[in-house]
Amino acid sequence: MHDDDDVAQITALIHRNRIAIWMRDFEAWSECFVHAPYLSRWGWWALGGMFVRQGWDDISARLHREMLERPEPWPDFAYNTKVVNLNLRIHGDLAWATFEQHYPDGPVWEGARGPGLAYEMRVFERHYGEWKIAFLGLLDGGYPDDGVLRLRLDGEGRVLSTGPELARALEDDDIAIRNGRLRIRDSRTDSKLQAAIRWAAKQDAAYMPFTGAVPIVMESGEGLATKVWWISCESGRVNFAFGDSRTTEARLGAAALIYGLSPAQRRVAALVADGLTLNEIAERMGITSNTARTHLQRIFDKTGVHNQSALVRVLLSAIAPVRKQYFGSV
Repeated sequence: MHDDDDVAQITALIHRNRIAIWMRDFEAWSECFVHAPYLSRWGWWALGGMFVRQGWDDISARLHREMLERPEPWPDFAYNTKVVNLNLRIHGDLAWATFEQHYPDGPVWEGARGPGLAYEMRVFERHYGEWKIAFLGLLDGGYPDDGVLRLRLDGEGRVLSTGPELARALEDDDIAIRNGRLRIRDSRTDSKLQAAIRWAAKQDAAYMPFTGAVPIVMESGEGLATKVWWISCESGRVNFAFGDSRTTEARLGAAALIYGLSPAQRRVAALVADGLTLNEIAERMGITSNTARTHLQRIFDKTGVHNQSALVRVLLSAIAPVRKQYFGSV
């Protein structure tokens, strides 16, 4: 058999495996694999973290059960997903491949939308003239649908996203895209943004990447709304979030412990971080403006800052964005 035939067979097997999964065809899926105890499936995905599955019996039983529970087919994912950057190596009766699968839209699981990009690896064996999968690796890139719009950026701040998050950026009066790069119109805040992008890009420069997030806080006058964006790095990617309540809440919770904020003071701080003015905070909490101002002043006293923008920066930076050291080189 010529190498071209092997390439064609293995490429077809990659597609056949995906189609069988999404069309909920267990028999077709079963024919793609080596039925042996050494069959392995390793991976990570945003909705469930890292997993390791070993052996045909365990792996096939899990999928068979899932197909019975979720029998509806997903033809769009089965047939409209693109395999990109295929790197295939064949040596005798063994072969391996790395590639990307670009889904037309992330699949929905329990009401949450998974990412639309997966980084994949396969190890193949030839059995009686037919290629079979002996190892399957999966890195499901990006974020689930947590209600946060994020722009994907490169290390120079160039915008890589093309979806609704890009439209959101173009509608924001404080944001500009110049020569393809993300900018904030206020020059002082833009300097912070560019520094944060450089920081995020550096987290992927070492052998082992780091994750983390830093707030970008735009200055505001006394009693005026404060605006917060987030720059984060994860899986070697730089992301700009228009608002991330989960990260904000986690940072505020830690800051409340560090600075000894009362429940009312933490609530005021959270509303300041959400971009509410002092009068809006008073109305939201059902208190007078003077009481809201008193809470805010006591938070200033505890944190050592004197304006709302500085307060938000201090509270949202209470935890170091990434671990500075690790256990040597690997």
